[in-house]
Amino acid sequence: MPIMLIDGIKDVVLHNGVVRVDCVSAGPNNQQQASGTLLIPANIAGPVVQALVNALAELDRKIREQADAKPGVATP
Repeated sequence: MPIMLIDGIKDVVLHNGVVRVDCVSAGPNNQQQASGTLLIPANIAGPVVQALVNALAELDRKIREQADAKPGVATP
């Protein structure tokens, strides 16, 4: 399974029932370069995005809990 690093999203389009998310990353001299395309069936695009939002919120909560447990560490 390929792994893709993304630093941003260049474009999002819907074509033939598929949401295509064109992703970019920083290349040489900090120039944007294509890093890949996420292909998500349109009928599950909403749940996929919501799952990412939920996962990131949970990750943020865990990071904050760990930071709060360590005295003298600033919370982001």
